[in-house]
Amino acid sequence: MLIQPIDYFLVVWFTLAAGSTAYVAWDQYRNNPEPAVMKWGFILVTLYMGPIGLLLYVLADKDPRPGSRGVTHAKAEALEASLGFSEVHLPLYTSPFAVNAKLR
Repeated sequence: MLIQPIDYFLVVWFTLAAGSTAYVAWDQYRNNPEPAVMKWGFILVTLYMGPIGLLLYVLADKDPRPGSRGVTHAKAEALEASLGFSEVHLPLYTSPFAVNAKLR
């Protein structure tokens, strides 16, 4: 029985959280090459945070268009090819200004 206004808010919040988590789980296991720990990480974060977690997932993990890897991945791959090391090493060896100058 719902008796307080906060009860209505919580019912709506938990419904949105369940829907958000279901979408993230479906999207993670449909066509995502990430390791299993990353998939479960996004699912659990969305379960805890609800629609805010869904927003973070869409902004952080989704590609701009299906099948594309985005501009940042293309720039990182071009930089790796030209400099000879992976993007993990970039903060150690270059500044953002040197990276942008090298890519042009």
